[in-house]
Amino acid sequence: MKLKQTIGAAQIAVQEGNFELANTKLDTLHEQLSTWRTALKAAEQESSSAVPVEAPKPPAEVMEFYVNVTHVPERCKRKSEEGAIMKIHFVGKLIATGKIFETSFKTGSLPFRFILGSKDVVEGLNRGLYDMCEGERRRIHVPWEIGYGAEGKKGVPPYSNLRYDIELIELSTPKIPKTRNKGKQEL
Repeated sequence: MKLKQTIGAAQIAVQEGNFELANTKLDTLHEQLSTWRTALKAAEQESSSAVPVEAPKPPAEVMEFYVNVTHVPERCKRKSEEGAIMKIHFVGKLIATGKIFETSFKTGSLPFRFILGSKDVVEGLNRGLYDMCEGERRRIHVPWEIGYGAEGKKGVPPYSNLRYDIELIELSTPKIPKTRNKGKQEL
C-alpha cells in the first residue's frame, strides 16, 4: 500500500512540474523496495530452515462404530432401506475437538437430501441410517476408516473420528422396478 502511495505522489509531483519532490519520492520508493527485499530474503531463509511437518498418523486408540437412538416417534409407517430418499437435519462434529465441520442448518434450515446406500454420504452414515423412522433421532460415532479416511476433507483433518447428530425429517421409499408378468400367454 505504501508503495502505491509513493508512486502516486511521484506521479502527481511530475504532473505539477515539481521534479525535486518527484525525485525525493523515487528515493523513498527505492528505500521501501530495499526494506521489502530484505524482509523477503529473511522470510525465505526462515522457511528453508524450518522443520518439515510430519504427515498425520492414525489415532492410537481405535474407535468403534456406534449408533445410539435418542428419540423414537410413537408411530412408524415405514423404515429406511437401501435406495430410500432421505431428508435429514444433522450436525457433524470432530470427536477430538468437538468442532462442527458440517451442518444442515447452514443451508437456511433446509434438510440435506440423499439416497441411502449411495456415495452422497460417508460409509459410516449409510450404515448408521438403516431401519430409521421419520422423526427418529440418532447419534452416530463414525471411525475415520468409514468416515473421510486418511485424506480428510475441507474442515476434517486426516484420520478424524466423527460424531453426527441426526433427525430424519422425510423418507421416500425406493421405487421398485416394474417387471413384466412372466408366464402369461399372448393372444
